[in-house]
Amino acid sequence: MIDNIDMNLCERVELINYLPLFYRKIEQMKVIQGTLSTEVSKMKCVEKNVFMQGFVETATWGLKFFEEELGLDIEPNLSYEQRREVIKAKLRGTGTTTIKLIKNVSIAYSNGEVEVIEHNDKYYFDIKFIGIRGIPANMAGLKSILEEIKPAHLGINYVFTFATWGEVKKKTWGDLKKITWDEVRHLPMS
Repeated sequence: MIDNIDMNLCERVELINYLPLFYRKIEQMKVIQGTLSTEVSKMKCVEKNVFMQGFVETATWGLKFFEEELGLDIEPNLSYEQRREVIKAKLRGTGTTTIKLIKNVSIAYSNGEVEVIEHNDKYYFDIKFIGIRGIPANMAGLKSILEEIKPAHLGINYVFTFATWGEVKKKTWGDLKKITWDEVRHLPMS
């Protein structure tokens, strides 16, 4: 864990700058202080990195501790961002299930605005993704966490937004031939 810390991300400490000026002229003192500066810099970098592991937004190797504490599967094949989404959703998903809770969890996974539409008489609700187009990257994770927190008697319908032909017709063939079909379906909302 700590062996993988990128020292380029940390500021180097120059200890010789804390000594009186006449020491800077002594070659052996420069060597000693240079070596000590390297070691102190490493320690400060490790300290900073360990501190960062205490927060979901900045944790990397420390994400496994959040996952263990919350009873989540540790999935090192997922990106840090996807693992953070799962952790944040689990943290938001504790307590009584409300529309606000379902909305907050869905927002955490989609990184965009969502709308929750209740159909109480038919025992289901819609999760409508209105802030982004297409299917969120970690849709499987979202489905899993929502199944865990929603009342068992309710179903879920997921509603996705894609570019319409009316929006695509506004583009020229020159604009469209530069992008893939998937990118056409996910054109930014106008």
